Amino acid sequence: MKILLSKREKEISILIAKGYKDHEISEALFISRRRVGEIILNIKTKYKLNSRVSIGILVYHFGWLSISEVVRDGGGRIVQQEKNSIH
Repeated sequence: MKILLSKREKEISILIAKGYKDHEISEALFISRRRVGEIILNIKTKYKLNSRVSIGILVYHFGWLSISEVVRDGGGRIVQQEKNSIH
């Protein structure tokens, strides 16, 4: 049986993999911190996970985000790396 995440659960999973904290996720998605916590709990329950790191690993496993897409700047903040496309 294949376990599917909702669109919102997938969005939050990707932000977790990028290193966002709950309050940063709530600000980015315009939802309450409590709702973020509930959604994270749902994700953990669906996949029987016990940590945010496990959610991040899940994101990379499914190919929703590649390691090269996320880079930390000198101040420790996560920045999105621009993709260079050659036409």
